[in-house]
This record gives sequence, structure tokens and C-alpha cells, in this order.
Amino acid sequence: MEALVLGGSRFIGLHLVRLLNEQGHGVTVLNRGQTPVEFPDGVETLTADRTNPDQVKAALEGTSYDVAFDISGYTPESLAPVVDVLEASVGRFVFCSTTSVYAPSDTAPIDEESSLFRGPDASQYARDKILCEDLLMDALNDRGFPVTILRPPYVYGPDNYLHQREFSYFARLSQGHRIIVPGNGLNMVHAVHVDDLANAFATAPQIETTMGQAYTICGPDAITLDGWISAIGSAMNVEPEIVHTPTSRYLALPSEAQTFPYVWDDNLIYTNEKARQSIDWSPNYHMSDGLKMTYQWWTSQPMSSEKWDFSAEDEALKALDKNRG
Repeated sequence: MEALVLGGSRFIGLHLVRLLNEQGHGVTVLNRGQTPVEFPDGVETLTADRTNPDQVKAALEGTSYDVAFDISGYTPESLAPVVDVLEASVGRFVFCSTTSVYAPSDTAPIDEESSLFRGPDASQYARDKILCEDLLMDALNDRGFPVTILRPPYVYGPDNYLHQREFSYFARLSQGHRIIVPGNGLNMVHAVHVDDLANAFATAPQIETTMGQAYTICGPDAITLDGWISAIGSAMNVEPEIVHTPTSRYLALPSEAQTFPYVWDDNLIYTNEKARQSIDWSPNYHMSDGLKMTYQWWTSQPMSSEKWDFSAEDEALKALDKNRG
């Protein structure tokens, strides 16, 4: 299989490039070339800013691929030029969307039949991803563009460039800090390990019936916010001291102390049933196992010895202790 990966220089895209290369596929990466990265031997690179249609056309014109994986498409403006140039020269186009496209629901788990979040309260990120999905499905319906859409929730694991997520909690606990959790810690979140997501990307386009379909790619279980912090502590053999903060008090903290990086005022619970049935895929990592693997990786990285500045949170904790007293 000849594969094109749009993005590919960090986290999800990088893990996908490595996996495809390990599986013996030909891999070409297209990105701006601004992120230093060492690709596996045999991976070819193309350089283009996808917001510039002329650059995209110059880089991709005359090429053809069995599959194109779009990991870096965030807006319809950056997606349209890619679709235009690949329309007649790609066997399948697999787009990385997000579970943020789903509207809030009174029932759980949320599945692919759930409504999309087209209301005014949706984030710009979610609105843009929905517009990208609309563009792709219109291209499918109007011209037969061969698209498949994958929707992951929070993605965690080695190489995560969003250091404020699991890596910052490894740092907090290794430095002996207490953990501020807004609310009562019982709201649930869902995540997926980056290698499980990469495996779903690699598998989906090889199945004909996945064309025109969208799939939620999530881990096997949701977890409470307290459970997530506890699972991080368990991976480190540390018992976290969690400080619950009522919503009003958390929002009154200085902005530099409001660092909790997950949705904490809603329940985010999804199902991967459709993917497991249709893609012949299932996640390998439960959160406890995935976090242990991620922590082991983190300890081997230079970042694990860096000193993080959590002084704003420490001052906030002192104020919270005083209010409790």
C-alpha cells in the first residue's frame, strides 16, 4: 500500500507513520517541514503549507496513493485544496475528526448516530471539524470521493505535544504537589491511547464497507476525573492527594492556577462498538495499562527531569485551605 500522511511529524501522525512503515507500506509525509523529526528509513517527505492551494497542488500534482490519512486538517479552508488535488488520485481518504463534533446528550454512551454540535455554544474547533466532515461527505455524495472519518476523544501516550495533559501530572506527582480537581471529581471522561488510534487508522481503509462511514475510536472504558488522576498515580506508584474545588471557587482562582486540562463540568462517555464490529479493530490499552506504558516512556525522556513551575497552583491551594479552615 502506498500511503500519504498529511501531518505526520508529531504525536498521532508520527505514530501512524511509524506503524505503516513497520507494516511494510510505502509512506510519504506532507507537511510544512517546520517540526524537527527523524522519520524511519524509507519514508519520503513533501513540503507544503496546506493553507496555500498553490503549494499543495505543486507538491501533490501527478502523485497517486492508495490511501491518504489527513491528521492535520482542522478547517475547511485547509482541507479543500487537498481534496481538490487528490480527488482523482487516491483510493481512500481517511480524515481525523474528533468526538467534540457530538452535541451534548442526555444519554450515554454517545454513538455515531448522535446529533452533531451545530449550536452556538460549540467551540470553534468543533465547528470547524464539523464543516470539514460536511465538505468530505458532500464530496462523497456529489462526486464519489472515497472518504472514511475517525473521531477520537482525548488522545494520550508517548510523544503527546499537549504536555499539560498527562505529562504535567507526572511532573506534579513526581515533585510532590497536590492535585486540584474542579468539582467533585465524579464527572467521566473518555480517552484513547495513541497507538490504538494509529492502529484504527491503518486498518479502516483496508475494509471496503468503511467507505462513507464515521467511527468513534475510543478506549474500552470511560473513567472519572478522580479515577484518571488515581490511574496516573498508580502508574507512578504514588498516591495522589486530590483537592476538590467547588465550581465557583475554581473559577475565582487566578487564571494561571486554572490549569485543569480536561472537561470537568460534563460527562464524556462514548462507545466504540461500531468500530469494533466494522473495522475488525479493538483497543489494546485500558487506561491503567496505557498510562503505565506512557509513564515508562516519559521517564526515559529529558522532559522528565525538567522542573515545572506550579507555584500559582500552590498559592491557590493555600487560599483554598484557608477558606476551608
